[in-house]
Amino acid sequence: MAARDRDLEGRGLIPPYGPTRGTLQSLQLLRRTTPPRIDSDFLRVNKIAPGNEYKVVGALRFLGLIDDDSRPTDSSRLLKTKGATYTLALQEIVRNAYSGVFHRMKPKEITRDGIYNYFVTEGGLGAEMATKATRFLIRLCRLAEIEIAPDDAQPSHRGKRRARSQRQIYRQSQAEAATGDNGQTGLPPFPFVIALTPETAAMDVDQLTDFFRKLRTALEQSLTG
Repeated sequence: MAARDRDLEGRGLIPPYGPTRGTLQSLQLLRRTTPPRIDSDFLRVNKIAPGNEYKVVGALRFLGLIDDDSRPTDSSRLLKTKGATYTLALQEIVRNAYSGVFHRMKPKEITRDGIYNYFVTEGGLGAEMATKATRFLIRLCRLAEIEIAPDDAQPSHRGKRRARSQRQIYRQSQAEAATGDNGQTGLPPFPFVIALTPETAAMDVDQLTDFFRKLRTALEQSLTG
């Protein structure tokens, strides 16, 4: 990473893009302790994000939890609360840090794709960095119980047709297995049930047809045997 990029990140001007786990660990650390400074040395001693401590420092600064001198802010003390108070405090911290996302976008626009597009168009991030920054924010939102709208996903018509075809061949083959060529019932006089297992559900039409053909043959042999 260029020195300029690292400097900007350290001052909280670039949306955090990781390491997610290390940053979440640092939040938990802030809940338990109140160190005079949270810098790379402090994180290194606590074995948080080895080799990427400066990124965690930048993320904490971006979230407003430490100031330019790496000293914990008043907002960081809110992380020591419990229950609903903690959740609401964390929500406020996240919404304030990402004010552009939450104040300039409508709730229904705040999706994974919407956040990514915002980072690209408004934040000027490249594709890889925007993807990581989006993933980071999604994890923060989950922790803070901030709802993210689902991306629009159109169901596959092909998948529907295939499922419908499998149901049709299943019913047809059941009927063929229960009735002989002369129209006479070939099943024994008691209920006959076939369990739909994950294996049979994964079969395509040809496989299902072959399966029920073999089943019919086995039933006929058991009745005539």
